[in-house]
Amino acid sequence: MRRWRVGTLSLGVLMIVVGVVMLAAQFKQVAVLDMLLTWWPLILVLIGGEILWHVYTSKEQEPKVKYDVFSIFIIMIMLFSGIGMYALTATGVVEGISWMVQSSVMPVEVPSQRIELDEGVERIVISAPRERLDIKKAGGREVVIFGQATVHAADTEEAKALVERCRVVTHREGDTLFVQFPSNSWPGEFKPSIREVRHTLLLPSDVDVEVSGSNYFILDIDGEAIGRDWVIKDSGNIRITVAGGADLAIDAHVRSSGQLGGNASWEVEEPASGPPDARVMSKGHLKWGEGRSKVVVIIENGEVVVNEL
Repeated sequence: MRRWRVGTLSLGVLMIVVGVVMLAAQFKQVAVLDMLLTWWPLILVLIGGEILWHVYTSKEQEPKVKYDVFSIFIIMIMLFSGIGMYALTATGVVEGISWMVQSSVMPVEVPSQRIELDEGVERIVISAPRERLDIKKAGGREVVIFGQATVHAADTEEAKALVERCRVVTHREGDTLFVQFPSNSWPGEFKPSIREVRHTLLLPSDVDVEVSGSNYFILDIDGEAIGRDWVIKDSGNIRITVAGGADLAIDAHVRSSGQLGGNASWEVEEPASGPPDARVMSKGHLKWGEGRSKVVVIIENGEVVVNEL
């Protein structure tokens, strides 16, 4: 007489259920993994039910439960795999991996912003982004901001939603317009992110400008945008392109003369020796025409590159 071994029926039923779920998923376009992660506790129900059924139907006075070791081993593998997948799902790892497989890196246009300036605005203070910022001359008395972002996203809609965070914040206070660019943090490979943003800023040439930043920034400045007095400070790479016929003077204060570059002929003033703890800086001077428009650059780290066209 054959003795029933607990585990055989459970494994058979489990295989049938998994097969039916996978078959249904093919026709109804349902995510198989989501269904299995939802219903995996049925494994425990099957084994427990089979044990109770064996004890209840046994004709022995003191029934002994014998197990199908191979079937139980396979079931336990499936059980722990289900628990592991559940843990990964609960912590967001599975979702992150699924998103990573579907996602791609794509270019997206940053929505343009336009701020009309009245005659009362005499100064613009810019908080520069960590990414590259191109500054050019505006066609009228207005500030125009646009750009292009490199976005890691699952689709175009998600990418467009991300670049909405790149919108610049502006605030008027008296005769000064404050322009603050957002700084994006990298959340990791498994989440939507903005990899890089290249902003373009159009400025009127009849205002004073101050540029600074809490992060290391890269400025590419068209000399035609400089019509009055500019101050650039903190740390970054500053590149200024000067066309012929300019009426411009540039004074750069840097840690060493090696931070001055480009094809312009710098007039370098080396610092005099001072106390060991004194802040000693080299100075570089450039001048075109009468030098009515002035740029003062004060940086600790980075370089100032000026090229003549």
